[in-house]
Amino acid sequence: MISEIGKNRAFTLIEIMVAVAILSMGLIFVLQGLTKCLGVLNTARCSLEAGLLAEEKMAEAEISFRNEKNAAFTGLSGQSEAGNVEFSWQVGLESDAEYDNLYLVRDTVRWREGKRSGITPLVTYFMSVNVK
Repeated sequence: MISEIGKNRAFTLIEIMVAVAILSMGLIFVLQGLTKCLGVLNTARCSLEAGLLAEEKMAEAEISFRNEKNAAFTGLSGQSEAGNVEFSWQVGLESDAEYDNLYLVRDTVRWREGKRSGITPLVTYFMSVNVK
């Protein structure tokens, strides 16, 4: 709506205030969505780092398992910090009741960053190699 004052045409103050209010509400919704997306991306980054750490610790456990002649290996555990994210891991080994040379390996990496936290499990089997 444009009001006419003589030959000049202009918006009224109320029209401008309504337009600014509508734009402000839209901007608020966009910024809220952006902060949610950044939170989700940060959680995904921490989960990815935990997954990579789980694979690394599983590889270390396999090397230790092979070097310590299989049954002498009991497991690994530890903690580390990357930036403001705390990681802790535990690798456990248990023998399979059905097979003599098969071991179940459970690798669990937990992470915490402020209020966010997560767990990344990794499970596999190691086979002992009896060298004579």
